[in-house]
Amino acid sequence: MSVNKIFIVRLFTVKEVGKDATYTVVIVAGIAVTVLMFYMIGRELFSAESPSGLYGAALKACQNNIQVTAALGEPIKGYGETTRRGRRRYISHTEFEVNGVPHMRLKFYIEGPYGKATVHAEMRKGENNKYEYRYLIVETEGYPHRTFILEDNR
Repeated sequence: MSVNKIFIVRLFTVKEVGKDATYTVVIVAGIAVTVLMFYMIGRELFSAESPSGLYGAALKACQNNIQVTAALGEPIKGYGETTRRGRRRYISHTEFEVNGVPHMRLKFYIEGPYGKATVHAEMRKGENNKYEYRYLIVETEGYPHRTFILEDNR
């Protein structure tokens, strides 16, 4: 084999190794982005500190309250704001800070066989870094209009 043929063979293998390395970097970057995306979605959906998690806890508190179940009947369903398409998925929430302490305010709706109600809740992060209720209020619609205060720590 001549020197030129050896040089061409080595150049060809260096070129292939460079191409393979580039493909490997692209594949690893794609996997990393996919894992990050699933982590962010999972954290939002399954975290107790997310608006969805706090909504679930507040809905459970409403379903377990004797006065609310007596006024609305059982089973009690909860839902968020109605979109233009008639879907009720979005839970209205506002995040804000007061004196450096994170707060979250929720508004959603509950419904039972005997009527409907609006739930207003505000939570703040406590000393244990978990959200605690400042208030949890249920207001029924229609006649007779009643207000149930489930939590009030203002």
